[in-house]
Amino acid sequence: MESFPEPITQKSHRQPPQPRLFNPKASAILYSPLNEDLDEIRLINILQPLGDSALVRCNVMTVSLKALTPEYQNFLSASGSTVRSKRDTMASWNRLHPPTTFSEILNSNLMDQYIPTKPNYRFTWGDYAALSYVWGNPGLTHRIIVNDQEMRVGANLEIALRALNTRPDFQGGFKLWVDAICINQDNYEERGRQVSKMREIYGGAWTVMAWLGEEQDNSDKAIRLVQSLSDTDPERGEELAEMLLDDPEYLGDGCWIALQDLLNRPYWYRLWIIQELVLGSSALVLRCGDSFINWTTFCQGIGILFDYLWTVKDSLLHYEIYKRSDFPNRPTEWLTTSLHLVHQDLWALSHCEEQGRAHLRFDRLLNVANSTNSRDPRDKVYGLIGLMDPIIAAQLVPNYESPPSKVYASVAKIFVLTYANLDPLREGNPWSCFGTPSWAADWTWGGRLRNRSPEKTDLWGPFWTRKGPVRMAEPAPAYRASGNWAPEVSFSNNDLHLTCRGFVIDNVAGLSARGKGYFEWPETSIVQPEHENNAYGNINGVTTALYHALLADRVAGGMKASPRHSAILNLPSTFSTAHLQFQHLGWKWLSSQQSYYFRWEKWRRANRNFRLMGRPLSSYFNDEIPDYALEYDYTEVYSCFDRTCKGRRFMTTENGYLGWAPDNVVGEDEEQTGKGDLITIIFGCSTPLVIRPHGGYFQVVGEAYVQGLMDGEALELLDTGGYLVQDFTFC
Repeated sequence: MESFPEPITQKSHRQPPQPRLFNPKASAILYSPLNEDLDEIRLINILQPLGDSALVRCNVMTVSLKALTPEYQNFLSASGSTVRSKRDTMASWNRLHPPTTFSEILNSNLMDQYIPTKPNYRFTWGDYAALSYVWGNPGLTHRIIVNDQEMRVGANLEIALRALNTRPDFQGGFKLWVDAICINQDNYEERGRQVSKMREIYGGAWTVMAWLGEEQDNSDKAIRLVQSLSDTDPERGEELAEMLLDDPEYLGDGCWIALQDLLNRPYWYRLWIIQELVLGSSALVLRCGDSFINWTTFCQGIGILFDYLWTVKDSLLHYEIYKRSDFPNRPTEWLTTSLHLVHQDLWALSHCEEQGRAHLRFDRLLNVANSTNSRDPRDKVYGLIGLMDPIIAAQLVPNYESPPSKVYASVAKIFVLTYANLDPLREGNPWSCFGTPSWAADWTWGGRLRNRSPEKTDLWGPFWTRKGPVRMAEPAPAYRASGNWAPEVSFSNNDLHLTCRGFVIDNVAGLSARGKGYFEWPETSIVQPEHENNAYGNINGVTTALYHALLADRVAGGMKASPRHSAILNLPSTFSTAHLQFQHLGWKWLSSQQSYYFRWEKWRRANRNFRLMGRPLSSYFNDEIPDYALEYDYTEVYSCFDRTCKGRRFMTTENGYLGWAPDNVVGEDEEQTGKGDLITIIFGCSTPLVIRPHGGYFQVVGEAYVQGLMDGEALELLDTGGYLVQDFTFC
C-alpha cells in the first residue's frame, strides 16, 4: 500500500537562511565578480587535511568553460553533428584515451572509471565534477577552510567533502563544483545567473557525484540489492517474483528494509537533485558512505522492482519487519514517492538526456516539483529550468526578489504564449497559499496527485509492463472539448489577470464524497442533486454514460471505452468479494491487489447512496463477474478507474450530464468545488473548466470531465445558438 506524503505548505517567501562566512571580509576575497563573457564559474580542490581531526581545507579558483584545449577543440570540430548529446560527446572523447596498461585496467574500480586521466582533460586548466547533495538543516553548520579563510557550510556538505577526500581525486587538475561554495549565496544577482547555468554546469561536468549520506541502516545491503535486481534478466522477472515469495531472503537478509530506508533519505526529497541526476545521467555515480553504484544500474534495478516486484515488495517488507524484534513501531507500508520519482521521471529523463535533450511538459514539471522539497518556493520553478524546453527556459530569468505568486504566474504565461494553448489552466485552482492567480498553478500545492492523467499515464498491470524507462514522448491531448478553436488571450499589465474567450455549458448540481487525503472519502461530504434531469435519454443511456465516465472514456493506448469496458459495473465492491472470484477464474495479478483495492472499495462504499438520475449509485453495479470474463478487461477497467478518481470528484450537472469535478484532497470542506459552480468551454483548452464568479472576475477551480462533451460536441450547440460566447477575466 502506498503512503500519502504530507503536503508541503510554505507561508512565507522570505529568503531562506544560508550558511554564513565567519569573516565578513571573506566574501569579497572569495567572490570576485564572474566574467559572463568568458563563461566563468568557480571550482574547488580538496586539500589533504593536516590530521584526522583537522578542518576540511579547500582552494576555490575561477575558471573559464571556454578555455578548451586545442586537442578537444579539434575533436569537437571533427565530430561535428555525429554525436547526439554532451554525454555522447564526452563518451566519444573518452574512448580516444582509454587506460594504456593492463595494470591500470586491473586495478581500476567504479570510481576510477569516472575520473579522467590527464589526456582526457578538456580544458587548459583540467576538468571537473559536480557534487549533488542535500544542504540539510541550515542551522547546523560545520567549519571548513577555504583559501585560508574560515567558512561555515552545512554539516552534510562538510561530511561529504571529508568522505570525498579519502581518495585524492580532487587534489590536482580534476576539480569539483559545489553550489554552496562556488556561488556567492549573498549575491541575489549572481545566484540568479548561476541558477540559469545549471544545465551547462551539471550537463557539462565530466562526472556528477551524488552524495546520499553516510553509511547507516544497512545502506550497503540496499545498494547490493539494487545491483542484483539490475543484473536480473527481464525475461525472468516473473520467475524472480515467485522465488522471492518462496524464499524472502533469496536476495539477502534485511535488504528490503535497507532499500526502503535508502530511498527515504532526505536526498530524494530535495528538488535540486532532479536536474542534477538527469543531467549527469550515465556520468553519474551514487555514493553512500563507501558504497558506489552508477546511475544507469540503479535505475535498471528500480525498473525491475516496478515491473515485476511491485506487489511482492509489500510482503517482503512485512516479512523482514515482523522477523525483526527491534522494529516494533516501524511503519509496515512503503512510502513510494521516491520510487515513483526515480522510475517515472528520473530514469525516463536520463534516457532522453543521453539521446539529446530531456525536457518536461507543464504537468510533469508540476508533478516533479510536488515530489520534492525546496526551502525557497520559487525554486520549485527555478530548480527545474534545466529540464524545460529551451524555448521556455530562455524566457525564465530567476529573480529571487520576486514573490512566488508572480513567479508562478510568469511561468504559466510563458507556457500559454509559447505553445498557444490554455492547457496550463487545467492545473489552476484558487487554493494557493501564496495568493497565486487561480489560472496559474501554484507549484507547492499538495493536492496534485500523480498518475491521474488519462492521456499521459500508462496503465498499471501485467498487460502493460514497460521493461524499461517510461515513455517521455509528448502525447496528443486525449480530449478536444474546444475543437480546433485557437485561444484568444490577453494579460493585465502586472500579469496577474488573464482574459480569454469561451462559453458556459452547464453548472454543478450534485457532488459525490470528496477525497480527504489519499485514503478517505467521507460520506457526509456528499452534495445530493435536487433533480433527476437526464441528458442521456433513459436508464440504459445513463448506464452507458456511467461506465464511460468511470474510466474518463480513455483506456489502453488512449482509445475510447467500448462495450467490453462495461466490465467495471461488475467489478466487485469489496476485495473480500472479489478475491474468491479472481482465484476461481485464475487471475493472479488482480488476486494480489489486496493492498491497492482500497480506492475502488472505499469510493464505492462512500458513494453508494449518491443519487444518479433518481437512483442510488449502487443500483448500477453488480458484484458478480461472469464466468466468460477476461482478466485483461477487468484489469484494464480497474487500472483506468484508479487514475480517474485521483484528485477528482464525481458530479452531476443541472442539464443532466455526469462526469468529474476538481477535488482538493488536502483542503477543508469549504475549499472544494461547490454546487452552482460553472462548467465552461474555454477556447484553446482541451478539457472543460470549472470556474466561479469572484469579485467581478472569475476563478479557475480546475479541469472538468463531462461525459458526452469532451470531443467538441458542445461546439455544435454553439453553432445553433445554444450557448453564448463571452470573455472571462480570471484572477
